[in-house]
Amino acid sequence: MLTAKLSVTYEDDWTSSLASYDVSGEFLASTFRDRRYFGLFALEVAEEDYDDVIETIRKHESTVSVDVIEQYGIGGVDRLSATLLIRSQHFEYTPLQVLLHEGYIPLGGFGELRNGSESFDLLLTDRKYLSDAVEMLERFGPVKIEYVSSDFQRRTTPSVTEWNELFDSITPRRRAMLNKAFEAGYFDIPRGSTLEEIADDLDIAKTTASQHLRKAERSIMAFFIQYLNISARNVAE
Repeated sequence: MLTAKLSVTYEDDWTSSLASYDVSGEFLASTFRDRRYFGLFALEVAEEDYDDVIETIRKHESTVSVDVIEQYGIGGVDRLSATLLIRSQHFEYTPLQVLLHEGYIPLGGFGELRNGSESFDLLLTDRKYLSDAVEMLERFGPVKIEYVSSDFQRRTTPSVTEWNELFDSITPRRRAMLNKAFEAGYFDIPRGSTLEEIADDLDIAKTTASQHLRKAERSIMAFFIQYLNISARNVAE
């Protein structure tokens, strides 16, 4: 079995229209009914480009509607993240539809968007299957093979529910503590700030700051270590 990442520039779609902006994204969910498309798209974009990017998607001839489900800033950088519900109408198959219709198996999601191109991780039986996929996608625009691997390995990753449980376990005070410690370089080597300095900036006692930070760190480490161990066992096997 092979795994490969293919990217295609869908020249008549809004995705290719975003190539001139500082934007990337991931399709979290996609479904089709007749010629209608419904998709949930996670967007990350430079703050200055956000309005133009939303308007580019909304004004595309295939787009029926765009709803912004959530939007928030990304700490420390001038970037915004948003989740969009996109409804559109297509009179031809999309790249994802073609892959699914022809029996290809996308791994780990419904595609990503980088530099105006959609990319898909695929499970393939052989090189001929890969060549066929490239040929099918070329009807939409230029295709690039990002990588090919002859070793298939199942990666165990957290579910959406498990991610949400982790996020819910980090209280607002602990999140503020983590953000302040990160911004102050507390996790750098060597440290850019002491715990006492961070506590003073937050106007709390050093012992209180230590408790919040250690509890937040423990929640995060307990979550990730279990998956590191699972991954290590998969590699060993």
